[in-house]
Amino acid sequence: MEYKKQLENNKVCISYVKIMPQEEIGLHYDEYPQVVIALSGGILTRLEANGSQTQVEFPTNTPVFRPAETPDKMHKTLNATSAPIELTIIQLK
Repeated sequence: MEYKKQLENNKVCISYVKIMPQEEIGLHYDEYPQVVIALSGGILTRLEANGSQTQVEFPTNTPVFRPAETPDKMHKTLNATSAPIELTIIQLK
């Protein structure tokens, strides 16, 4: 996974993420609410700690709001598609 922090201060953290086909992001939770804008959109598979899966769509050039989570919402994220997915993630602290 390519990850570049572009700006961070006490209000926001803006990052660029590129997730390659079949690449998985390890166990984590999203501590802050965030707005995600796909530069190259797609569907990510969210692999919940309890074994369930959810499909999360990030349409190209369309902002998507994602609420903050608590540690009991640990999950992995998988790009199960055949194309890279590129995102700008704006975390609202």
